[in-house]
Amino acid sequence: MTTLKLLRPDCLIKDAERSGFFQCPECGLIWFGNPDIKFCPNNHNSRPVPVAVLCRECDKAIPIEHFAEHLQSREHSLT
Repeated sequence: MTTLKLLRPDCLIKDAERSGFFQCPECGLIWFGNPDIKFCPNNHNSRPVPVAVLCRECDKAIPIEHFAEHLQSREHSLT
């Protein structure tokens, strides 16, 4: 089985690297924070990969530091 370096379409490489979200390519666990974690908290043999998280309302990639602000924006309060 090949191990992915990033779980994202090519057009979202930079967004995935800046996102603050990570996923285990083996068990699928997704977490955020502490980019220094070297292995999946659930599967200690698997290295995490960064993932882009998209808002399905506006199709924007939202990094963790803007997540709450984005969800509280007027754009989302109207839907």
